[in-house]
Amino acid sequence: MSNRAHTNTKSNIIGVCVSQLQNKENASLMHTIYQSARENGYRIMVFGCFDKMDFPTPHSNGEASIFENIPMKDLAALILMGQTILHKELLLKLRDQALEVNTPVITVDYEMEGCFNICLDYLSCFKRLVRHVIEGHHRHNPFFMAGFKGNSFSEERLDAFREVLQENGMPVKPEHIAYGDFWNGPARRICEKWLENTEDFPDAIICANDTMALTVINVLEERGYHVPQDVIVTGFDGIDLIQYCIPRLTTGRVDQKKIAEQIISIIQETEADPEAAPRFMPVPFHIINGESCGCKKIHFQTSNQHILDVYTRMQIKQAHIERIFHMMTEMTEGHSMMNIIKRFPECIPDMMTGDCRVFVNREFCMHTDIPLPKGFEEDHVLLLIERKDGHMTIPLQEMENHSIDMIPDKMLERSRYVLYLPLHWQEEVYGYLLLECGDQELDYERMKDFMMAMAQILGTVKNQSKLYEMYIRDALTGLYNRRGFYGEFARRMRELEGQERRIFMASVDLDHLKMINDTYGHSEGDVAIRAIADALSEAAGEKGICARFGGDEYVALCLWSAEAAPEDFVKIFEKRLHFWIDQWNATEQKAYELGASTGIIMESIQNVNEIDELMKKADDNMYDCKVRHHSIRASRRE
Repeated sequence: MSNRAHTNTKSNIIGVCVSQLQNKENASLMHTIYQSARENGYRIMVFGCFDKMDFPTPHSNGEASIFENIPMKDLAALILMGQTILHKELLLKLRDQALEVNTPVITVDYEMEGCFNICLDYLSCFKRLVRHVIEGHHRHNPFFMAGFKGNSFSEERLDAFREVLQENGMPVKPEHIAYGDFWNGPARRICEKWLENTEDFPDAIICANDTMALTVINVLEERGYHVPQDVIVTGFDGIDLIQYCIPRLTTGRVDQKKIAEQIISIIQETEADPEAAPRFMPVPFHIINGESCGCKKIHFQTSNQHILDVYTRMQIKQAHIERIFHMMTEMTEGHSMMNIIKRFPECIPDMMTGDCRVFVNREFCMHTDIPLPKGFEEDHVLLLIERKDGHMTIPLQEMENHSIDMIPDKMLERSRYVLYLPLHWQEEVYGYLLLECGDQELDYERMKDFMMAMAQILGTVKNQSKLYEMYIRDALTGLYNRRGFYGEFARRMRELEGQERRIFMASVDLDHLKMINDTYGHSEGDVAIRAIADALSEAAGEKGICARFGGDEYVALCLWSAEAAPEDFVKIFEKRLHFWIDQWNATEQKAYELGASTGIIMESIQNVNEIDELMKKADDNMYDCKVRHHSIRASRRE
């Protein structure tokens, strides 16, 4: 895409940074923001990952790599989903990068100076919920289960509980308050301890989140108590799980549509007035009256449908896990990255819909058989896999690592929602996946499994490829060793199967290696060995098979179909080889003169078994050359 296109699209592209995408509430909010953006003529670019990022680890550092690809200058605004990315330094860095290019920053549920902060009004809703239990249902002995001790959300909700009790002239009893750490296990232990004291029995248990509330309901029912008849139970946050629970939980949930509307309103305001001052804007929570407080009738007849829904989801999840497992098992065999890449069309359609692109960096491609274009830039990326209009291709196209440039014009025009996900294994970053998203809400949990499996496959095969390279390559020069030479020759012969073939072969010896080692040291001998290897690679060209058989012995080979073989290649090879050596001698100015003896043949070849005989012919020619070199040098000395 041209720079002019950037200018035209800047005003309608919203960037979103989010983590923990597999969380149902986060996924739902992303979809709600997208819908509101689409209705108002905006496009969404989501840079997402799955880690909490609450503290740096090798894995979270790899996840965070996705935020390095944000085209800040091309965005109408940058949205930071602060409570999903629990990494303050990263959020500050993203904020500063955006503000530096005058892109407004909007934070959601996270206060940051210099930004438009959309604040979720947890507190007033939680107070209303406590009042609903105490004043609306006239409960006189309420207990409170907080989250983590010292956590701001937990302590804020505990303060709200105390305040409402005091407003109603009720005592705040320390033994009625405990910390359940927002999770099942601690909540169960606390609830079981409370129920042991039958003389001080709660008529309501107000929980700081839904997970603890659902656990409390389970413990009560296990002990023979009924909710809400014996004990009212309430939660908070409105998680997805509550729809499958009986009785349906009374809780509080944020108005996601209001968040999306606020975001669009801020962007439109900053477009009209780029100098608009950042400020705080609250978004309300709503009480969802359920059955656990007695506001709704308990419908036990729906339990069968709930169980069927859960069972169906479990079956789908199990089938997905099995598919992932088989994909990993089948695709981690061998060492050829290209063979593995060609098999991805088998699995990608099962995991995602819409067009997609997979980009990998130069470092990932090194030591694999992925062919990098000549002169590949260090900071560029390779378009490795592309699905376009349902068709999968392997473009192997070098591209600048710029997020908008890498979206095809057609995709950008057609889709109002594109998603970037990191492709990495721990801190080793391979690249990322660009996915076109439609109106249907994505299954991010399924996507997380796929991305982890894909990274595992690529990482395993990459390591196997590196080991294979060590197995077939000479460590000093990087040329093939004897094993690698014969293997690559056999592969090239198979490629030309059924065709008449022509072979060029050069047997090459480095002249006077022993003298160089004895006079100047083995380190200088290594320099000469590597120099001849480089000369050989340059002379043979990109299609050459070059090998070091040991010591000062080298072989170079080229193979063509008969009609494609250049008949003057012998002269071309010798000219390139000697030119490179002469240049090296003139540039390096060593105390010794680098030289090589060559024996060359160019003949027809029918099968792989002829290689040894042809190699002997080349060797014989090389030894004749070596004798001539010795004679010439002897006459020079005389």
